[in-house]
Amino acid sequence: MATPTFEDVDKHIQAADLTAIQPAGGAARAIALPDICPAYKIVRPILVLLSNTPIIPQKWRDAIKAFIGVLDLICP
Repeated sequence: MATPTFEDVDKHIQAADLTAIQPAGGAARAIALPDICPAYKIVRPILVLLSNTPIIPQKWRDAIKAFIGVLDLICP
């Protein structure tokens, strides 16, 4: 699989419906897989930094923030 280009990623993000990503809360926490939360806790600071980096397109930052929101519910 080839490494995606900036244009490939941008096209993917621009086409994504980020409003469809809404943290469910409650029972969603019970879904947490054992390996997801430890890995997320390591990567989370990088994601937060990226989500606030102005050189990254806004919709990309919104996607990262949505991902952080979902994983914060799963991995308290």
